[in-house]
Amino acid sequence: MKSLIITVVLGSTISLLAACRPPHTESLTARVDQLFAEWNRTDSPSCSVGISRNGTVMYEHGYGMANLELGVPITPTSVLGAASISKQFTAMSILLLAERGQLSLDDEVRTYIPEWADREHRVTIRHLLNHTSGLREGFGLLGWAIPGDGSVDTNTAMVPMLARQRGRNFVPGTEFQYNNGGYNLLGSIVKRVSGQSLRAFADTKIFKPLGMTSTYFRDDAAMIIPNRAAGYSRDRDGLHQASEAVGVVGNAGLYTTARDLLRWDQNFAEVRVGTQAVVAAMQTPAVLIGGSTSPYGLGLWVGQYRGLRTVEHGGGDRGIAAYFVRYPDQRFAVAVLCNLDTINVIGLTQGVADIYLADMFAAPSPSRESAPPPRVTVSVDALALTAGLYRNEANDGVLRISVRDGTLIGRNFYGEDTDFELIPVSPNRFLFPASTVSLQFVPETADGVSAWHVIDSEGRTLEVVQSTAFVPSTEELRPLVGEYRSPELDVTYRVVTADFGLIIRPPGRADIPLQPVAKDTFAGPVVGTVKFLRDPGGAIAGFTLNRYSARGVRFDRLNRVG
Repeated sequence: MKSLIITVVLGSTISLLAACRPPHTESLTARVDQLFAEWNRTDSPSCSVGISRNGTVMYEHGYGMANLELGVPITPTSVLGAASISKQFTAMSILLLAERGQLSLDDEVRTYIPEWADREHRVTIRHLLNHTSGLREGFGLLGWAIPGDGSVDTNTAMVPMLARQRGRNFVPGTEFQYNNGGYNLLGSIVKRVSGQSLRAFADTKIFKPLGMTSTYFRDDAAMIIPNRAAGYSRDRDGLHQASEAVGVVGNAGLYTTARDLLRWDQNFAEVRVGTQAVVAAMQTPAVLIGGSTSPYGLGLWVGQYRGLRTVEHGGGDRGIAAYFVRYPDQRFAVAVLCNLDTINVIGLTQGVADIYLADMFAAPSPSRESAPPPRVTVSVDALALTAGLYRNEANDGVLRISVRDGTLIGRNFYGEDTDFELIPVSPNRFLFPASTVSLQFVPETADGVSAWHVIDSEGRTLEVVQSTAFVPSTEELRPLVGEYRSPELDVTYRVVTADFGLIIRPPGRADIPLQPVAKDTFAGPVVGTVKFLRDPGGAIAGFTLNRYSARGVRFDRLNRVG
């Protein structure tokens, strides 16, 4: 999703005319059909694709099935979920309010959220739009709090959760960190400022003026959307119906067609909604404090593919894989919306561009001219030698490596916190799934420490995690037992001992096992890295929960139990 350096390469007039000749167009569309052929069956979900140049639709087609139970195929009029592609429409809604003088992008968030507790950090609406706010990820925070009883929807619950936060992942404006909660908050700000829900505001101010008659923000799970495709996931047991967290809008919640996205693309060339200054601002990368540039504008990624400038965004959730990319200098756009979440939509949009812009690219396509290394076989005994817990002492990230059914499985507690298969390409090197980044295993050295090196496609070491085998005694664990409260999450956790380490018992949720990593440091699912804190006298004063997206959330000790 993150594109790289901006390079402008202009295509020739002759190439543009040649691409529009009917015989050539037919061969191009046949090649596009071949890209999607794998899923273009009556027993498979698939995609809708739309392609335009100079504001004219060149090709649109549906592949596979919109609903397997009813036998309904995907057509160009099928409405599919677009997940995070939503963000550019949330951004435009905020920009339209700014254009009308109802807010300023440099206003502090607390101007519109008066319950905002943090007075130390100046967080602005612009920071939310370009993902430089430093806010902890709101959806992760809600996952640590007491589960809702259904009386309050996620959009409503997000505001007080973020408003209570006093800590930040970083000083606003100093770093870029993609943040879904910030965009959900922007949706609530649209409602507070305009008096309309984001759904109603976007419909009247964006979708209808642009003729996007099949596009909606789905802020109600019971909302009926005509021609909506069902979503699907695939695992070892086959296909299953899947659905994103419906009703959540701002960061996601958009349902649309490929044709409607092409209508939206046209607004960047011939502005009807907003102004030239507004659409230019959306496509301008943010400049961080210190002078470096982020890859993100306002609701859009800005970068390049094979030497051509791109403006793009993807979206993924349960049952959703979507990508929409514009090549502004070539006036070329591709929208791919899929109802199977394992489809590589980035590769498909790049494949379409490879077909239509072949004579305009300044660089060859690495994804199609260099195949990944072949998979090799590594014995179970050899895999077992790499298993264990590994820690990055610089950021307290913890990686667990295990062997399951002859396969090496990783889990990054500090990151996504889901199991992923590592693909062996040599006895000691394993590729991350759908990636050119690999893990290189370095066996035990003289000090008894083994390590994994995270290596990029050019052989550079990005990170090192070293083995850790801390085994605390019962006496060492006993002082950690007790009750701890977080005012920022408005929740109390209980910590108890177990044979393998500790257990966190959050109210209304399943117990969370914690594995020892180092003195006063543990790791577990959901909570990431847990670091216990001591007062000057050495007594336990509390702990913090730490994940990449939400760092340093403090719990203070209440008492001692058990």
